[in-house]
Amino acid sequence: MWGIAKSILLDKRLISVGSLLLVLVLIDRQLPCGLHPVVSELDTLEHFMFGFLLSDFANNIANSTGFHEMLGAKFGQGKSRKRDLLIRLIGFLLIGGLLWESSELFIFPLFGGPSPDSFFSFPITLKNIDGTIDVTAGIIGCFLAWYSAR
Repeated sequence: MWGIAKSILLDKRLISVGSLLLVLVLIDRQLPCGLHPVVSELDTLEHFMFGFLLSDFANNIANSTGFHEMLGAKFGQGKSRKRDLLIRLIGFLLIGGLLWESSELFIFPLFGGPSPDSFFSFPITLKNIDGTIDVTAGIIGCFLAWYSAR
């Protein structure tokens, strides 16, 4: 457990992106009208940064627990970059998709938070496209974190 915490706390890129995202969200929450009138696409930027952050987070956990090496031993060492991308995407989708969206449904209303928009409902129209855009921006952030980690 200490190895996981150490790998996260000593990662400068993870800490800097996480701190920037936290400051951005806190400033947005503290202002009476938020930052959305100034930066109209702030939500997309936040989800992009969240995807970047979760990608590095999942990668650090996989490396510090030996999960990355276990997969390499099981499936071969030849495709390390592809395996790394898969770990990052699964980490993003599990943490960002399941945990965050379920907390929006079940925990946020307990604290008086707004009722969540529908995450995905078909057909995707202009009324419910926000969840799709959020996940897409997060996946792009995940890809950028993977690509820049060479």
